[in-house]
Amino acid sequence: MEEKKKEIRISVRNLVEFILRSGDLDNSSGGFGERDAMQAGTRVHQQIQKKRGADYRAEVPLVHEKEYEHFILRVEGRADGMYEDGTTTVIEEIKGTYRDLETMEGPVPVHLAQAKCYAAIYGSEQKLDVISVQMTYCNLETEEIRRFVQEFSVKELKSWFDELTEQYCKWCEMQVKWKTCRQES
Repeated sequence: MEEKKKEIRISVRNLVEFILRSGDLDNSSGGFGERDAMQAGTRVHQQIQKKRGADYRAEVPLVHEKEYEHFILRVEGRADGMYEDGTTTVIEEIKGTYRDLETMEGPVPVHLAQAKCYAAIYGSEQKLDVISVQMTYCNLETEEIRRFVQEFSVKELKSWFDELTEQYCKWCEMQVKWKTCRQES
């Protein structure tokens, strides 16, 4: 009898952070005030979502599954928001920050990558040609908002997303082989 393949689950956020995160490895700034920032971020998310129109859907669950030789990869998450007006589909990712929004030249790459993953999954499911991504940043102190909107070809997004998951699966494959070797020894 064939053994059932192990399911490897990862959130979209953890996937992009695992593959794309760059910068300083020093984590000394974390911890203090982090809980307050998370609570403020949640409050800001809800405020922004409530102000959207009737076409807006908040916290849209999205899942992508792909079967590999030794496992099934399940990438899942929730897009902060989405709206469709009949001609345009927009995936929105909302981020709370203490940064001065005027100094931002564009979205943080790892944040944009998260939204692009959601857009790739949804756009592929719905067989769309194009989809827009809106990064909405809100300063947690002033509640000032700054948006960055980009339109993407779903075909290009899907190709980019497939490459991202393939990079992650190389690591998964090594983990599965190591665990198999460990169990056999």
